[in-house]
Amino acid sequence: MKRFSGSVIAVIVALVFVFGSAAFSVGIIAHGLRVTTPGTPMDEVTAHFTTTRTTTKKATTTKKATTTKKTTKKSTTKKTTKKTTTKKATTKKATTKKTTTKKADGSKVIYLTFDDGPGPYTDKLLGILAKHNVKATFFVTNCYPKYQSCIAKEYRAGHTVAVHSYTHNYATIYKSESAYWQDFNKMNEIVRKQTGHKTTMFRFPGGSSNTVSRRYNSGIMSRLVKQAGQKGLTYYDWNVSSGDAGETTSSDQVYKNIINGVKGKKKSIVLCHDIKSYTVNAMDRTITWCLNNGYTFKVLTPGGYTVHHGVNN
Repeated sequence: MKRFSGSVIAVIVALVFVFGSAAFSVGIIAHGLRVTTPGTPMDEVTAHFTTTRTTTKKATTTKKATTTKKTTKKSTTKKTTKKTTTKKATTKKATTKKTTTKKADGSKVIYLTFDDGPGPYTDKLLGILAKHNVKATFFVTNCYPKYQSCIAKEYRAGHTVAVHSYTHNYATIYKSESAYWQDFNKMNEIVRKQTGHKTTMFRFPGGSSNTVSRRYNSGIMSRLVKQAGQKGLTYYDWNVSSGDAGETTSSDQVYKNIINGVKGKKKSIVLCHDIKSYTVNAMDRTITWCLNNGYTFKVLTPGGYTVHHGVNN
């Protein structure tokens, strides 16, 4: 057997190694081609996955935006509905209030008059009258001297001030005609000091129809009424009574008496007393009712409208 030299053997080994490596590389390439779809380059594969991911993300974002928009629209609708409902309710309330008020046309007149003050409740009464822009007539006395300055307040506020009595003591003023006019003149001087002038208006204590004067002088009222005319003075009685001169001490009853008294009358002179707390407390409610039912408030004036009772002494 022919022996090969060492160099020949080395060449053979090198060739085997080269052919073996080539075969191994061909196997790897073939394997790679089987994994990738035939005819699909790697760049296209990468692009496919990138596009899919982007599309999914866009779809998710669009859905979220649509949901948010829908929720916002629903919320706006709810808010609008609530606002509309509130407006409707307010309109209904305003309409109801309007229908309860009757506009005054001057055909029904009330003359509020207050006797025996000023006193501890007169200032409160002036506040109530000012609130409603209503004027009244005050027949004043000096029974509560420390409130005498209220006479000036009454006059400055546009109310009418007239004489009632200085003492309001029946036994003193009705014992004689001269005693009565002396008392009258004394009170009228206080009115002058507080208002700047004397008044020609007055109200007899107890009214011209009183019978208590009989205890002190028979027939004195008939003579005093005649003398008042001779002196150019006007006296005023009343045709509606609040009942606060002894009939009641209830504010509710005072209110009812006045309301029931003025109904059906074109002109009402209402007798009240501002020295009675329950009467003053009834005034806000009373005036409100009268204004809402078409009544006009006025003050008594010299030579103007008056009411005279039948003289009983």
